[in-house]
Parts: sequence; C-alpha cells; structure tokens
Amino acid sequence: MKVYYKLILFSTLLTFAFNAIAGHGWSRVNYTNSTIFTGVVTVNGAPAANGDVIGIFVNGECRMISTVFNQDGKAYVSAVLHGEKVETATIKYWSLKENKIYDIDTTIETSPSNEILELPINLKSGEVTESKLTETTNEIGVYPTNARSFINIRSSSKEVKSVKIIDNIGNTVTIINELESNRIDVSTLSSGIYFVSVLTKDGLVTTKKIIKN
Repeated sequence: MKVYYKLILFSTLLTFAFNAIAGHGWSRVNYTNSTIFTGVVTVNGAPAANGDVIGIFVNGECRMISTVFNQDGKAYVSAVLHGEKVETATIKYWSLKENKIYDIDTTIETSPSNEILELPINLKSGEVTESKLTETTNEIGVYPTNARSFINIRSSSKEVKSVKIIDNIGNTVTIINELESNRIDVSTLSSGIYFVSVLTKDGLVTTKKIIKN
C-alpha cells in the first residue's frame, strides 16, 4: 500500500474521532470519482495543531474534510477530494482551539483519478479572515443539549431560514428548509452525537452540538 493511502486511512480515522467534538458543521458530498489529496499545513510558519480541520469546497459544496495530524515535525491533511471533473476548489480552515472557521485565499485545480500530493497550505494571521458564513453567537440556541424526542430552536433577533442536523461522521440526516415551528422531532434518530446547523436569513450559520439519548 502506498504511503499516501496509509496517510488517508490514518487521517480518516482521526477525522471520525474529532468530528465527535467538531463545530465546523461541514457535510461532505460524495462523488464516484476523486482526487488523492495530501497537504502540509502551517500557521504563521509553524505546523498546524492536531485536531484542526481543513475543508475543500467547489462552488460552496464540501468535497473533502480532513483532520490535521502531526508526523515527523510536520502537520498533514490527507483524504480523497471528491469530484468527477476538473474544477476550481477553495480551502477553509477550522481551528479546534478557537472553534472558528477561516477562509483561505488559495484555490486549487482538482485532478480526478490522479493525485495532488503535499500541497502547501500556508496560513498567516494577516492573510486569513474569519468566514462570514460562520458565527458562534448566543442569539441562536438549541436545547435541550441532551434530547430524547424533541429539540427547540431559540432565536432572539434573527429569522431562521433552515436547519440541518449532521451526524458525527459528517452525514446530513435531516434538512428543514422552512421551519414552521421552533420544535423539531428527533425521536427517530439513533442515539449519539449530532450537530445542529442553523442558517438565518441574513446568511449566518450557527452550529450547536446535541446528544440524542
């Protein structure tokens, strides 16, 4: 097995583990073809921290999620980048410590059925901006955090456009595009950790973690 495939397997296991506590709220879309991708991630010239996450997007659609892991003094991400044709992709970075998403002013060309290996992903504090689509705010609340049958969405001043419920491996299990009630039935969900992503009509996204009992 090539070393890069071993890295992908290792990174996938880490991603599953960290997604249980992650707050980025991304949900990857799968395609029948993909690019083998590895990247070397630095923040202000130093290796990125274990548990930070890189997401790669095409036209706003998430095509890859990979958790940073450190090996031999470098920080890597490694996964498959989904997509069936050559496309221009952008990169986002989620900081575990800050629980914030940052947009990176870097684009790449996908290469289906081929490889992109050890792409430098360099973040500098003066060049990275917090994503305008992500906000951690007390204006949006999701409760109870330990739920059996229902969860409630609280919005003090913003009008909710849609709600998405994502499981702990990044799969979207529920989408409600027109929220008719602040109460959402979660009784049919399996027990486990989920992330509730609330999109307001002014374009802000707030993601909250719940545990379904």
